[in-house]
Amino acid sequence: MACLLACCVLACTLISIQVNGQQQEKIVLSLPEVGGQPGKNHTLDVSQLAKLVLPPPHESRVIGGQVTTNTKLGGYLTALLYEDEFVCGGTLLKENIVLTAAHCFLGRMQPGQWIVAGGMSSLNQKGIRRHVKDFILSEQFREDDMNMDVAVMLLKTPMTGKNIGKLDLCSVTLKPGVELVVSGWGMTAPRGRGPQNLLRTVTVPIIHRKNCRAAYQPMAKITDSMICAAVLGRKDACTFDSGGPMVFKKQVCGIVSFGIGCASKRYPGVYTDVMYVKPFIEKSIKALLEKQ
Repeated sequence: MACLLACCVLACTLISIQVNGQQQEKIVLSLPEVGGQPGKNHTLDVSQLAKLVLPPPHESRVIGGQVTTNTKLGGYLTALLYEDEFVCGGTLLKENIVLTAAHCFLGRMQPGQWIVAGGMSSLNQKGIRRHVKDFILSEQFREDDMNMDVAVMLLKTPMTGKNIGKLDLCSVTLKPGVELVVSGWGMTAPRGRGPQNLLRTVTVPIIHRKNCRAAYQPMAKITDSMICAAVLGRKDACTFDSGGPMVFKKQVCGIVSFGIGCASKRYPGVYTDVMYVKPFIEKSIKALLEKQ
């Protein structure tokens, strides 16, 4: 077994030990000899190693897709900017309500610094911009495993105008093999840099949760709030697509959340399952609208 860590290949050994009567798996990293000094061994929990190799949450997770326009999509895709820098995608649900991923807010918790831009197909366009009044993250969101990666934003003024559209919340349970559309300004290559200027879209099929869990084990936990999709090795969401929608028949059924690499041959893209988190979304919309 070999692990890629900090751009170096290190020897790894998976061991099982008894701790307080419970079986636990540990990974022993064997560091090489350096400058005549003997190497050292370090023991980590599997979860600790996962944190080291997983990409930063705010960058997690279009590859294999094609250039499109927001108008062709339906005008529902928005760009979320914090301190005037693009961070994530989002979905317009109502004229003043936007759906996105909770991890987009890590280190970015000031509502007044957020701007939502709609009706644009490239990031160098200004689009129709609205300031954010407030937002709600799921209290069950966990940064360590990305459980319940969902957030709802309230705009100060309604977003209306040319090329602006909306999506309904998902009302169907998605079965493996069903194809959905993912769009965003994310990187078009796993080793790319920064968001892409042009909007791109890709069609990906749902992958059985059981198979997705098996693929990610033990690197990451696929919870019930997650759904997986990709054409392994060919089509996937990527960095800076985060928070954007996965769409089925004019309904947002997934939110781009995370993955290990992009268009990986082993790891599919992981999305927040909108059907699962729908009660939270509806409750949050009601609470935010009451603040107006």
